[in-house]
Amino acid sequence: MKKIYQIFIFFFSQLCSAAYAEDVTVQINGAILAQSCNVKSSDLTKNVIFDDINPQELASLGSTTASTKVSIGLENCTGNITNMSYMFSGSGDDSNPSLLKVIGKPGTSSEGVATGLAIEILDMNKKSVPLNQKQAFGQQVTTSTYNFNFYLRYKSTSPTIGAGDASSLLYLDLYYE
Repeated sequence: MKKIYQIFIFFFSQLCSAAYAEDVTVQINGAILAQSCNVKSSDLTKNVIFDDINPQELASLGSTTASTKVSIGLENCTGNITNMSYMFSGSGDDSNPSLLKVIGKPGTSSEGVATGLAIEILDMNKKSVPLNQKQAFGQQVTTSTYNFNFYLRYKSTSPTIGAGDASSLLYLDLYYE
């Protein structure tokens, strides 16, 4: 029994000599922000529904529909936030990249998407906000909750509007610097 045990130990000690170790470095980056807010969980996804429109409402190049207000609730805001900026991002329209391209709902074929219009983003003062460009917030947040308000509307990019699905997808990024 003693010899079998010694052979067994010798055999496994040979297997262990093939093992080796390697160092791995994991770099962790982060920051503790003195001033920030959280987006309310109920506002992490927003569905904005526009009224159906007649193409004649956008009969001339650059004409717009009535704007629709969108409000994103911020909560747990800390301190006097003065360093906030934001950016709306998404697919820019082919003829005017500062506007949001109409792409249709997922699964919509390109033949089923409306043409000749895009979605314009307006700030709380109803001034046009270009897509994919960081903007200064311009307001001081002094309370623990805040409503980030903006507006959306259709804008014609062609004198001819083609009927179809006029949906799109827009992202909002908030920056605390």
